[in-house]
Amino acid sequence: MTGIRYSALDVAARLELPPPTLEQQRVIEAPLAPALVVAGAGSGKTETMAGRVVWLLANGLVTVPQVLGLTFTRKAAGELAKRIEKRILLLGEKGLLDTELDPFDAPTVSTYNAFANTIFRDNALLVGRESESQVLGEASAWQLARSLVVASSDERLAGLGRSVDSLTEAVIALSHALGENVAEASRVETMAERFLDLASLPSAKGSSYLSVTTATAAVAALPPLLDLAERFALEKERRGFVEFSDQVALALRVCETQPGVLEEHRERFRVVLLDEYQDTSVVQTRLLARLFAGTGVMAVGDPHQSIYGFRGASAANLGRFPDDFGAASGSTFTLSTSWRNPVRVLDAANTVVDELSRASKVEVGRLRPRDGAPEGAVEVAFGETLVDEADQVALWFRRALEVPDADGEKRTAALLFRSKATLPAFVEAFTRAGVPHHVLGVGGLLRRPEIVDLVSCLRVLHDPSAGSELIRLLAGARWRVGVKDIAVLRRVASWLFAHDHAQKKLPDDVTDRFRSSVSPGEHGSIVDALDFVGTAPTSHTQLEGFTSEGLARMRRLARQLAFLRNRIGLDLVDLVALVTQEMLLDVEVAAASGSLHGGGYLQAFEDELAGYVATDESASLAGFLSWLAAAERRDDLGPRSDASERGVVQLLTVHGSKGLEWQIVGVPRLVEGELPGTSREGRGWLSFGQLPFEFRGDAGELPVLPWRGVDDQKEFDQGLKVFEAELKERHLQEERRLAYVAMTRAQDDLLLSGSFWATQTKPRNPSPYLVELVEAGIVPQEALPDAPDSDENPLAELSRTLTWPFDPLGKRRAAVESAAEAVRRAPADAGRWTGDLELLLRERAAGRERASLVGLPQRIPASRFRDFVNDPAAVAQALRRPLPERPYRATRLGTLFHSWVEERYRPTGRGEMLDAGAFDLDVDPEEGPQQRVAADAPVDADDARRLADLQATFERSEWAEREPVDVELEIHLPLGTRTVICKIDAVFEREGRFQVVDWKTGKAPRDAADLAQKQLQLALYREAYSAYRGIDAESIDACFYFVADDEVLEPDRVSDRDELERLWAAVESGSAGRPA
Repeated sequence: MTGIRYSALDVAARLELPPPTLEQQRVIEAPLAPALVVAGAGSGKTETMAGRVVWLLANGLVTVPQVLGLTFTRKAAGELAKRIEKRILLLGEKGLLDTELDPFDAPTVSTYNAFANTIFRDNALLVGRESESQVLGEASAWQLARSLVVASSDERLAGLGRSVDSLTEAVIALSHALGENVAEASRVETMAERFLDLASLPSAKGSSYLSVTTATAAVAALPPLLDLAERFALEKERRGFVEFSDQVALALRVCETQPGVLEEHRERFRVVLLDEYQDTSVVQTRLLARLFAGTGVMAVGDPHQSIYGFRGASAANLGRFPDDFGAASGSTFTLSTSWRNPVRVLDAANTVVDELSRASKVEVGRLRPRDGAPEGAVEVAFGETLVDEADQVALWFRRALEVPDADGEKRTAALLFRSKATLPAFVEAFTRAGVPHHVLGVGGLLRRPEIVDLVSCLRVLHDPSAGSELIRLLAGARWRVGVKDIAVLRRVASWLFAHDHAQKKLPDDVTDRFRSSVSPGEHGSIVDALDFVGTAPTSHTQLEGFTSEGLARMRRLARQLAFLRNRIGLDLVDLVALVTQEMLLDVEVAAASGSLHGGGYLQAFEDELAGYVATDESASLAGFLSWLAAAERRDDLGPRSDASERGVVQLLTVHGSKGLEWQIVGVPRLVEGELPGTSREGRGWLSFGQLPFEFRGDAGELPVLPWRGVDDQKEFDQGLKVFEAELKERHLQEERRLAYVAMTRAQDDLLLSGSFWATQTKPRNPSPYLVELVEAGIVPQEALPDAPDSDENPLAELSRTLTWPFDPLGKRRAAVESAAEAVRRAPADAGRWTGDLELLLRERAAGRERASLVGLPQRIPASRFRDFVNDPAAVAQALRRPLPERPYRATRLGTLFHSWVEERYRPTGRGEMLDAGAFDLDVDPEEGPQQRVAADAPVDADDARRLADLQATFERSEWAEREPVDVELEIHLPLGTRTVICKIDAVFEREGRFQVVDWKTGKAPRDAADLAQKQLQLALYREAYSAYRGIDAESIDACFYFVADDEVLEPDRVSDRDELERLWAAVESGSAGRPA
C-alpha cells in the first residue's frame, strides 16, 4: 500500500498505548486484501483488530463509516465496538485523522445474524417477503413446530415410535440444517428413498444384516420429517415469521439475486473484520464470501476452538478461506502470544492440543507466554470416588478463593463441565464446604429446590403419569408423607389399575393387555390414586392401610391439586402464580433463606415463563413443560455472556465458557468416557432426523459412507465400520478441542480432577489428557494413582441405602428444636426480661415495617403519575415484586398503532430510548406495557384487521391532514426531587397556540371523574413541553384522541405546575392516597 505515514508502532506510541508484538504488527499493517489470522486462545485478537482499524484510519486508507466488524455474541460485539470507538476518539484527540471527527460517524460492529437480518429487512420485498417479518424466538419456534406435529395426520409418524417432543425437536433441527446448508428437501427425500433400496440387496447370511436394518430404519424417518420441516418453513412464511437461521439464508438469497446489493455493501465497507470465523456456518460463509470476496476482509479464528460443530459451525471454513475469498499466497498470519494464561497453564494447553496442531490443515502457532507472565499453577486431584473428587475440588476452591488478586479483590472462579450429569455432586460438596457457588443457565435454575417443586406440581396437574414428581411433593417439606403411606398409595394405584370406573374388577385378559402396553401411565398411576384417596369415603377398604395422619395429609393435598386442576384453563402466567401461592413455595423460600426477599429464583422462573408466553396467546401448560425440558437440554451447549462474580464459583459447561475467562478454573471428570466423552456421533447421519452428510456444505471434510454401488449387504456393513471409525476419530478431535478451550480459560490457577468410581460398575481410568501431562512433566507422576483401591464401586452400597425422605430442616434441626423447646418452657412472665423482650419484639416489628417500604424510583413515567398520587400502596407492591404481565392483544395493538402513526408522521423512524428500565418507560397502563411486547410476538390476522380499522379511522380524522411540529418526543421534567419521563405522541400548532395530543387505542373514560384523573398525564405533558420550548404553559392545550371511538376529549380543567408539585410533595412525604 502506498501513502503509509505511520507504522503500527508509530500509532501506538502517539496514542500512548503498549507497542504491538511483531505478529500483531504484521496483522495490523496487512494490505487491504483478503487475509486470514489464526489467533490462539487469549492472544489479543480484539486488541489487534482495533489496532488495525486505528492504523488504517490514521493513514487515511479508510474512513470511520467504512469499517465493519462481525462476531457471534452481542457481548463480543459490544466489547469490540467499545474498543474501536475508544481508539478512534484517541486518534481525534491526538490529531491523527485527516478530517475532523464527526460524532455521528461510527463503525458498524454487529453480530453475524444481526448483519444478515439488516440485509434481509432492507431488501425483503425484492425476494417476496415482508420487511417487518417478526423474529421467531426459540420458545415460539418450538410452539409452532409442536403444533404442526400434533395436528399432522401423516400415518408414517406413528410408525417412528417417537414422542411428540422428540418429533418436534427433530423437525426444528432438520429445518435448521436445511437452511444452514442451503439444501433442498426434495433432493434429500429422493436420496433417502434410494437409500432404502439397500434393504433389498442380497445377504450372504441368509437374513438381513443388523447394520442395514438399523440404517434403513433411521433414514426411513427422513421423508415424513422433511414434509414437516417444509410445512414448518411454509407456516413461518405464511405468518410472517423468520428465525435467526432464516435471516442468513434470506440475506444470501438477496445477494444472489440482487447485484446492486453487493455493489452497495462492497462500496460501503472497505475494511471487514470477521471474528470467531471458525464458528461460522456454511450459509454464513457463503453470504460473506458473496459480499466481500476480493476486498479488504480479514477473518480471525482458531481451529482449536471450533467446538460448535453440532449446530452447523465448520472448522474447515478456516482452511477454505483462501479459496472462498480469493486470498493471495502469504496472506495467512498468526497470533500466538497469550495475554491471558500463565506459563504452566499454557504448557498444559499446548501439550493437550499438540496432536491437533500437527494434523491441522491451517498452520497454528504454539501459544507462548507474554513477557513477564506469572508461573501460575496446574494441579491435579484424582480421588477414589466421585464424592471424594467433589470434596477435594470444593476444598481447593475454598483455599484458592481465600487468596486475593493483585488489587486485593476477591478472585473470580469457574468449574467447567463436559456434561452436567455429575454437577449435583459438586453442588452438594460446595454446600458442605461453604463455598459460594452459582449454577448458570436455565439448567441451573431448574435444579433449584423451589423450582423443582413448582415444575413438579405443574407436571402433576398436567400428566397422570408424573408419579416421580408427585412423590417429591408428598415427601417434601410441605406435606412430609412417610414411606409407608406412599407404598400404600402405590397399592391403591395397582388396585385401580385392575378395576373399572365402577370399581368392578376387570377381566384378566384386559389387564394383561394393559400390562403389555408401552404407553406411560397405563400400568397404574399414583396421581390417579391420590385423586381417588381425596374423594373416597373414609370407610372405603382401600384406605385402611394408611396411617391416620398420612391419610389426612394426602386428602388435603388431593383437594388442593383438584382445586388447581380446575383452574388449569387460566392464563399460564396466572396459573403458575396461583400454584406458587397455593403450594406456599414463596413461604418455604423465605423460611429456608431467612429473608423475605429470597425469592429471586422464583422471579427468574417467572421471567422465563413471560418470555415463553409473549410469543403466543394460546400458550399451553403442555407446551411450556415440553419446552422447559428441551431448553434444559440445549442450555448447556451455547456460549454464555454472564459476567464473572468475585468470590463465587460459577458452574457451567465448557461449551458455555467459550469467550469467557476466570482467575481460578477447575475442570472435573477428566476420566475416560467423560472427558474425552463417549462418541455421540454414533453412525453420523444414519441417526434419527439427521441431514445426510452429502448435503452439508462441509461435506468435503466429513467421512464418506460408500453406500452407492455396493453389491450386497456385507459390502455395506464393512464400509459402515470404516465410516464409524472415522466418525469416532472426529469425535475425539472435538473432545480434545473442548479440553483445550477449558484449560485456556484460566488466568491464574487451574485444577484438573477425576476419580475412578461414580455410578458405573467398572472403574474409569484417568483421561489420556492427564496421562499426557504427566509424560510431559507438567504434573507429577504421583498425582495419578495407578489403580483404584477398591475392586468394586464403593458408592454402590451408598446408592442402595440412601436416606429418604430428606429432613427438611437438615443441619438446622437441632438448633430449631432447641429454640422451640426453650420457647415452650419459658414462663408467660419473663420477669425482669419482660420489658427488654417487649422492646425487642417492637424493634423486630419496626424492622419488618421498614423492610416493606420501597424507595421511590428516580425516574417516574408520566402515565404512572396518577397511580403514585392515588394508590401508592399498589405502586409500592409492584416495585417490591414486579410480576410478569401477559402481553394481551390490546398491548400489541397499541404498540402497532403508535409505531404506525410515528412512521406516518416521521419516516425516519423512532429514536431509541436509552437506559430505560421497566419502570422508566412512559406507556399507558390501560393499553398495556408496550415495552414488554416481544420482538417476535406474532401479528395474527385479527391483529391486522383491528389495526387496519384504527388506521382507517385515523385517516378520516382531523389529525390526518395536520402536520405535527413534534412527534414521539421524550422530555425529562424535574418535579420535586425526581424526574418525570414524558413521552409525548404529537404536538400541533394552530393559530399561535400549541396542542399536545395523546393517542389512545383503549376505551374512553367512564365518566368525568375518570377523565379528571387522566388529565394529570396531560398536565405533565403540557408543563414538559412548556419547559422544552421555553413558552408559557397557558399557550398550550392538551387533549386525548380515542381512536377506536373516533372521539377527542379535552378536559375542562388541566392542573397547573403548582398543583402538580403539591401532589408530588405529598407522594414524597408519604401522605399521598390518605384520606384528608
